[in-house]
Formats: sequence, C-alpha cells, structure tokens
Amino acid sequence: MEETMRLEAFWPYRVMHLAEVLDRAFLSLCGPEDELSWSEWQVLWCLGQSSPGTAKAIALRCGLSKTKISRAVRVLEDKRYLTRKRDRTDRRFELLSLTEAGAARFGRLEGQAQLFQRWLERNVNIAYLSSLDSGLKGFEDLIETGHLDKVSVSAGALSHDLLPGV
Repeated sequence: MEETMRLEAFWPYRVMHLAEVLDRAFLSLCGPEDELSWSEWQVLWCLGQSSPGTAKAIALRCGLSKTKISRAVRVLEDKRYLTRKRDRTDRRFELLSLTEAGAARFGRLEGQAQLFQRWLERNVNIAYLSSLDSGLKGFEDLIETGHLDKVSVSAGALSHDLLPGV
C-alpha cells in the first residue's frame, strides 16, 4: 500500500499556511483600522509604489485575477483610498490613483511592514532566512518562465513529460 502524503509536507500548503500566519501577525501589528483583505492590500501597495496604474498592470505584478482586483478596487474606492478615471485614449482602461487618504494609509502600512520585516530578520535564524529567500526565488523563477502555467492534468495524473523520472 502506498503511503499517504502528509499535508504538512505539501509545499503549496506550507507556503499558504506560512502566509496566513504571517499575515495575521502583521495585521495584529497594524491594528484593526488597517485590516484589509490580501487583495486589497496588494492593490493598495501596487498603487502606493506606482500610481496611477491599471488593473492589468496590478494583475501582471501580483498575479491576482481580474475579479479579485475589481472587488478590491471597489472596496478601496468605497473607503475613499483610490479613484478611477477612464483613460482618454483607450476607454476600456481605467487609471487607478490613490487619494490623499489612500497615500497616507499606504505610508502607514509601508512603515509597519518595514518594522515587521526587521523584526522577522532579527528573530529568525539568518541561515533559515537565506534558505527561504533562495527557495522563494526558485518558485518566482518558475512563475517568470511560465513553467507553472505548463502543469497540466491528464487522466488524473500530472503529465509525465513535466516530471522526469516518473
């Protein structure tokens, strides 16, 4: 009988679990007034670094779906953190810009993120951080080269041409 794979050994689970725990820790540092969904946070952050921007540019940078970006934009607009303006040359696009309140919120979050990052760097063994950083870079390279997009399911199993030795 084949041994069952433990959930705790599955990379996607481990990465998502770590992201959830780190997100909760970060939000507790920021306080309830800065509670945003992950999508809202990413949209705010992208616009904080490059405003005005488009939903397409945010999708390319963060990998969020158009639906998630659209919902996040709506929430951030309702909170008066961003404005939308139709592009004059191409009416299919909306230019998204942070308002003064949105820029202030981004500034607070960015400052808290820097503090949290420094805290993590002081409290996690440097060898672990270095290994994690290298591992994440490997996954980011898979994303950039499109290799993760090539994973396909065929008759219930991953394509054997993608898995040498299988």
